[in-house]
Amino acid sequence: MATLTGLLFDDGAKATSLDGVSDQLYLRTSEDQSFDKLTRYGVLLVLSTAIATGGILTDSTATVIGAMIVAPLGTPIQAIGLAIVTTRPAQIVRSAIFLFGSIATVILLPLIFATLTRIPINVAANGQITGRVSPGLLDLFVAIATGLVGAYATARSDLSGVLPGVAIAISLVPPLAVVGICLSQGAWFDAWGALLLFAANAVAMIICAVVVFSIAGYGKAARHDRSVVKRPLLIVNGALLLLIVILGVASSQSLVQIVETQRSTAMAKQWLEGSDYTFVRAQSQAGVVTIDILGTGPLPDAEGFDQEDIGVLWSNPTVKVRIINGTEKTLDTGD
Repeated sequence: MATLTGLLFDDGAKATSLDGVSDQLYLRTSEDQSFDKLTRYGVLLVLSTAIATGGILTDSTATVIGAMIVAPLGTPIQAIGLAIVTTRPAQIVRSAIFLFGSIATVILLPLIFATLTRIPINVAANGQITGRVSPGLLDLFVAIATGLVGAYATARSDLSGVLPGVAIAISLVPPLAVVGICLSQGAWFDAWGALLLFAANAVAMIICAVVVFSIAGYGKAARHDRSVVKRPLLIVNGALLLLIVILGVASSQSLVQIVETQRSTAMAKQWLEGSDYTFVRAQSQAGVVTIDILGTGPLPDAEGFDQEDIGVLWSNPTVKVRIINGTEKTLDTGD
């Protein structure tokens, strides 16, 4: 540990003081009962949620990035890690309450807004939504790397300039806003996927904060015996293991769907060769491969399509063909 401290923090010379880090991360402490920090945090949280919601609904990447930079949600997450290192159980509970309250706020505001305004939302066609509803193990690895950078930048006094980049990379508010929007549309599966992405980011940030803050030497100021934070550590580590399993399964399912889509595409093109139909696209989702084709007239003989060769390992998808006839019609709505 001493070697790492010397390497990463110049033997402590470049480490931000514990008081400085505590002032950054703790929204409220037993010593400071004012609501100034909490008020500023709440204002930024609501505004970042509004920006993220607007960016998602308009499918604007630039707007969503702006919300990431403004979002303060990483503060209570890292605060939990610091409280674990310095063995402050009351502060762990306090920061966890702020975190769960923030999560509820960021989900509920877009949910209420989308429900009341009834803005038409095509969940499947919105890139800001589809990019956040199918997390895998790679997302967890990225979250861990980003969490390490974020904790390092917080603990090292000369790296504050990289924090905006960390905020963009870790993406905390947009996934929760996606949860709210998807819930308003009844897209439960997509909402679950976005919530998983947030959970992976949050758990990775807590664990990385514990590691980096321990290396920085903040554990020397521990207020209690380490046993008092044993339960929070077990909860966080258990959550990480559970996420690894869930995201591992999700990653394997994504790979299966990719292979099924590729195989069905090749087979559909071969099946339609010489017919009056043109292949448009193939999509695999939830055990069903949907093939869209364009044309009219009788379909080619179904025996030319070997459905069993589409499946991968244990999968045995159902194949559905959707015919697009290409006709257009102008509606006469009257005067």
